[in-house]
Amino acid sequence: MKQINQYIFNIYHFILNVRDTMEYAIERDHDKAIFDNRKKVISENLNEGTAFGNFLKNNGEAGDKIKEQVNAFLDDFYGPDQKVLTVAGDKVRVDYSQAIKIYEGVLNLSNPLRDILTQYVAMSRQQKDDEPVITNLVTLDERMFRVVFTMLVMRTFEKSFAEFQKMMTESKGQPTPQSNFIVQNELFVMAKLLRDSRQHIHVTDNDTLDIIDDTLKVVEMTEGRRDRPGQKGFKEIFDDINRRLSEYVNIIEPQWKAAYDLGVKEMIEAQKQAQEAAANKDATDNGSQA
Repeated sequence: MKQINQYIFNIYHFILNVRDTMEYAIERDHDKAIFDNRKKVISENLNEGTAFGNFLKNNGEAGDKIKEQVNAFLDDFYGPDQKVLTVAGDKVRVDYSQAIKIYEGVLNLSNPLRDILTQYVAMSRQQKDDEPVITNLVTLDERMFRVVFTMLVMRTFEKSFAEFQKMMTESKGQPTPQSNFIVQNELFVMAKLLRDSRQHIHVTDNDTLDIIDDTLKVVEMTEGRRDRPGQKGFKEIFDDINRRLSEYVNIIEPQWKAAYDLGVKEMIEAQKQAQEAAANKDATDNGSQA
């Protein structure tokens, strides 16, 4: 693996751990060991000598701004005083009522990081140093991230919308402070996140774009900006889009996993070759001195 692609992979691995923080929005067991490793990867990659740390150092004020964002992200989800994730024994407890905060934190940091990653991949292409093992991995990960993000947000969006409908039914269609709170602090926020993710996407394949666009059509239906097809009920509409999102993730995830495993394998091999070359050089230099 060429040096620029090793560099890209190291930055990608950092971004991957930011991406996987949205796992905490899924209601299931979460292991402390994974939490600790994720925190370590994100924090240590701010240090000089790492690919991402060197990028930050070499980009002046822009690098400082991104570093501040990463530190804020660490404080919000991995710091000792944050309230979303709590370590208890060998597990991590999640305050699922703050799922929207997880979505916001992950997306607001991921968008600029993925812009950087895309720029480096484009640079490798311009220099004719690009390798399929990296370009394919980055593309598959972008598809994976955007659709998983959309799927998780839509699950939470559906719950909030159902609660909003219930309140409006009880109030006979009249807005209440409680229904307004849901609209302003939940539905509006999640709709904006979904649109921001779509706006910042770095792939052009129709499968990914179509399902995300169809998701946004559902959001527009809840906003009264688009008619429901055949006047279907919202439960049927949500069931359909959530099923399609899950099916798409089940297709793309194994492809991403295979590409990631190959990337790790080639990265390890490249590091091994570099170490052997360095050892041979030292041996040669010592022999010359003798």
